[in-house]
Amino acid sequence: MLSLFQFRRRNSDRSWFAMILWWGIVPWSVGTIGRLLWGYRTVGIQRVPRTGPALVIANHQSHLDPMFVGVAVRDRGFRALARRTLMQDLPRFIAWCMRVGYQTIQLDQDGPDPASLKASVHELKSGRLSVIFPEGERSKDGTVQPFQRGVWLLIKRSGAPVLPMGVEGTLDAWPSGGRPTRHARALLHIGELIPHQTLIDMGPDEGLSYLRQVIDDLRMEARADIRRRSRGRYPRPGPADQPLQMEPPA
Repeated sequence: MLSLFQFRRRNSDRSWFAMILWWGIVPWSVGTIGRLLWGYRTVGIQRVPRTGPALVIANHQSHLDPMFVGVAVRDRGFRALARRTLMQDLPRFIAWCMRVGYQTIQLDQDGPDPASLKASVHELKSGRLSVIFPEGERSKDGTVQPFQRGVWLLIKRSGAPVLPMGVEGTLDAWPSGGRPTRHARALLHIGELIPHQTLIDMGPDEGLSYLRQVIDDLRMEARADIRRRSRGRYPRPGPADQPLQMEPPA
């Protein structure tokens, strides 16, 4: 495990106390609870870049997703983007941690939000990680929903590569509108870093479709891994068993 005291590399804007608490103690605690309750594991942790900017994007099934993605990239002192109304849906303590501890950039989905975009671009231009869930809300059935167009603007303006992640099992662990349950297994698969220019050359439509496909492939790998390790007990059968099929370009 990398040293907790590599502050300058991780995030030079935060104090040593904040780095130890929010990117040391808290992620270790969340990861431990995740392993005990849902057998949470991360596959491909070595793909998280130790230095330099990267925009982390992942699918969104549950309130657990930001926590588990945060555990995976804790070494980098990241900031995440989240819709402003999410803070009203979360338990108060978790919402407080996101606002105060992790300084989450709150995004207004009702219209253009240049201030939030500028703040996230600043993080990436400063050589750090920014995390976003481009579906904009939790999936009701575990499938990967179409990505919001705003994520392309962030990719274009930041000039940062994209680190894709596929989350699986969290819908069963903490379903939308329900309470957490132990009858689930959770897994996170991390993909290869995608160069910025590769996406820009594709253009917005093809680029976002490509990213959605990559993340669904990672999610399906995680789903198969969970089913194999649990001997078919998890995850529950449903629409998420069907992989995303990209339409051929016109």
